Amino acid sequence: MRILAPMEDVTDTVFRRILAELAPPDLYFTEFLRADLFHPRFSGRMQRRLEFSEAERPIIAQIWGNNPADYAIATTRLRQIGYDGIDINMGCPAPKLVKKGCCAGLIRTPKKAAELYAASCDAAQGLPVSIKTRIGLDTPETEDWIGFLLELKPAAVTVHGRTAAEMSDPPADWEQIACAVELRNRISPTTVMVGNGDIASAAQLQTAAAASGVEGVMIGRGIFEDLLVFRRHGRPWIEQPRAVVFETFIRHVELHNSYWQGERNFEILKKFARAYLHGLPEFETLYSQVMRYHDHGSLVAFLRQAVQQAVPGLE
Repeated sequence: MRILAPMEDVTDTVFRRILAELAPPDLYFTEFLRADLFHPRFSGRMQRRLEFSEAERPIIAQIWGNNPADYAIATTRLRQIGYDGIDINMGCPAPKLVKKGCCAGLIRTPKKAAELYAASCDAAQGLPVSIKTRIGLDTPETEDWIGFLLELKPAAVTVHGRTAAEMSDPPADWEQIACAVELRNRISPTTVMVGNGDIASAAQLQTAAAASGVEGVMIGRGIFEDLLVFRRHGRPWIEQPRAVVFETFIRHVELHNSYWQGERNFEILKKFARAYLHGLPEFETLYSQVMRYHDHGSLVAFLRQAVQQAVPGLE
């Protein structure tokens, strides 16, 4: 199973729709959804973030926070909207969130983690509830921490092969992920195990899955290396024709504009420029020019000109 990781300011419905057209994963995740913002008084702030198209199914909503009551409200609403499952973020290593006892901070408070999971399960009314986490907070704690989570019998556990303290710096430890699979086999055989970390190609995905024994591989930052990484066959993004590269980038910019209608900062789009353009020989020139634009219309106009040889070196 090939899974798109939840990433803030990346995996919104716009990017998910682009991937659905290019090379769909087997399972989509939302961005990070803050559980306390599901309270009725905040409903307007969340609405656009929660929408999805049928092309994005199956889709899992990932929530974060540290209040069981908020989890119950969030899970109830997500179930009513029609999500295919709920995932609890117990792995984001952002220091400000860890300090508040959220996300990877839950590794140091197993009792709280269990309470949040139970609150979501009660409100889910049979909808699958899963957990995404890391192998530890400051040092690997795979046997104790992952073993504890497996005792809860979640539908799935995604294990990122780094501690929270390591952030994204050292190579992901897939041996620890393999250990987590062994724990699953002993403790909760029905739980689906998913590995995450440093996968940027279809070949790496297959190798990691075979070596670790996971049923699924989740790809996050690797999607920026190959937008077609979820394809089982065919050429990677870096080998795609120029017309495909530019037209897809234009499609993304236009869809972002029409969907968000100013509710989301245009500058967020710039993080996708490298993903779309990095295979072109004049990448540095193109990338620096894209960074100069600050609205959808100007960027689209530039990209259309680029297709028609406005940038030196284009065919």
